[in-house]
Amino acid sequence: MSDAKQRARGTLRAEKVSTSRALRLSVPAEARPAPVNRKDWLRQRKEQLQAARTAAKQRRESLRAEIMSVVQDVVREERAAARLEAERQKAESKTAQTFAREDARAAAKFERGQPARTAKRKTLSNEKRKLVSFADFLRMRG
Repeated sequence: MSDAKQRARGTLRAEKVSTSRALRLSVPAEARPAPVNRKDWLRQRKEQLQAARTAAKQRRESLRAEIMSVVQDVVREERAAARLEAERQKAESKTAQTFAREDARAAAKFERGQPARTAKRKTLSNEKRKLVSFADFLRMRG
C-alpha cells in the first residue's frame, strides 16, 4: 500500500513539475524574472519596505507641514477679522458719542432759543375764575 502511495505522490509531483516548467517556458526569456536566491530576495524586499516607510514618512511630514500652514492661515484670518471687528466697534462707539454730543448741543441751543418764562400771575380763586358777562360785571361792581 505504501508503494502505491509513493507512486501516486511521485506522479503528482512529476505532473506539477512538468506543468510549472511548461508555464515557465510559455513566457519569453526576456519577460522571465532572473532567478534569485532567498537571501537576495529578502534583502531586496527589506530595501523595498524601507523605501516605502521612508516615502510614507515624507508624505506624513509634508501633510503635517501643509496642515500647519493652513492652521496658520486660519489663525491669521481670525486675527484680521477680530481686528476689523474691534475697529468697527470703536467707530460705532465714536459715532454714538458724536451723535450724543450733537444732540446735547442742539437741545441746549433749543433751550436758549425759548422765550424767557414769565413770572406766574396771581390767580383768582375758583369761584372768581368763571367768565361773566359785562352787564353782570357792572352789576357786581356796583
